[in-house]
Amino acid sequence: MKVSSLEREIRDFLLEEALAPRNIRTLEPDESLFKTGAIDSMVVMKAVAFCEENFGIEIPDEEIIPENFTSVRALARLIERTRRAKA
Repeated sequence: MKVSSLEREIRDFLLEEALAPRNIRTLEPDESLFKTGAIDSMVVMKAVAFCEENFGIEIPDEEIIPENFTSVRALARLIERTRRAKA
């Protein structure tokens, strides 16, 4: 399965910054962050801050819902939608 550069950036951030304390070393684009125990409210907030700072977007509060944080790929789609809405 092809991984986009956006997905790679998100995955790398999550593994290095947010998930390292949980001993999670690999993360596939469609792997459930909830099933692996890789995500909680603190990780969501770190991911939102990372995305806003690194991709020049502002994620609306109404988009900070579980469906947008189920996987690396879901988060990448949120970023892409937010970029399009901004343009």
